Amino acid sequence: MQTEAGERVCLVGRNGEGKSSLMRLIAGEQPADSGRIIKQQGVKIARLDQEVEASLDGTVYSVVSGGVGRFMALLDQHRNVSRRLAEDNSESLLAELAAVEHEMETAGAWQVRQQIETVLSRLQLDADRDFAELSGGMKRRVLLARALVGNPDLLLLDEPTNHLDIESITWLEEFLLASSCTLLFVTHDRDLLKKLATRLLDLERGNISSWPGDYDTYLRRKEEMLAAENSQHARFDKKLAKEEVWVRQGLKARRTRNEGRVRALIELRRQHQARRQQVGNVRMEITEAGASGKLVAVLKDVSHSFDGLNVIRDFSGTI
Repeated sequence: MQTEAGERVCLVGRNGEGKSSLMRLIAGEQPADSGRIIKQQGVKIARLDQEVEASLDGTVYSVVSGGVGRFMALLDQHRNVSRRLAEDNSESLLAELAAVEHEMETAGAWQVRQQIETVLSRLQLDADRDFAELSGGMKRRVLLARALVGNPDLLLLDEPTNHLDIESITWLEEFLLASSCTLLFVTHDRDLLKKLATRLLDLERGNISSWPGDYDTYLRRKEEMLAAENSQHARFDKKLAKEEVWVRQGLKARRTRNEGRVRALIELRRQHQARRQQVGNVRMEITEAGASGKLVAVLKDVSHSFDGLNVIRDFSGTI
């Protein structure tokens, strides 16, 4: 698998296939059992996980600014000095603010600060809220902001639209389409997939296949590939069954048995055992059952009272 700069690649596969594990491998968060992961020198990688880290604390702003690494201390210092100046307009604090702002100018932190404020605004996050007090959905929004603010070269997103409203999802789509970073993402949101993906990676039965083009092209070509695979497996199974009959023919077969043919049969058995079968699809249809018994009454907006006491009000139903 190789990813080029500027690509927006969607990783697809059934639940449990290992999509999240693969993303953690790419991010360097867990070691690989085998193989190699080659990264361009100096590449910046950010990842949004499905789970919220239990160790994160502080304000929303401090958590989000954690996504910009070396700028975090400068941004926190500037924010703290600015707050103190609101209550104490002393010469010493003004001098401290001027020194921090000069350092930020030199390091290029102003652009980073603007990026943080833009993302916080777009995702409707209160910078001063305590992260620990947020709901699970809001925490994921904060972590999404943290992944976005650093302008990474490779952005790994695992179900990025979970817990986002329509407006936030629309902004995210536009942001990612306009971004120059390379994107690898996992999503069950078909609309997001169709709008963003320039290529699909299919993780199935322990193998990855690459499918350039849009989602509809992937579905069509994948169906053609599976049909060809099923045909190939049918021919293989027919040959294996024929060889199994031959080897069980008894004494006459043993007298004329070809040792090379026996070895070939053993290899066929090994290949059949190693084959990973395609997981089947489930199709479900729900039909409305007909009412049992005789129709007694159809009620619509029925009300009834006894001595001014409402017992039934605007009731509709079928008996």
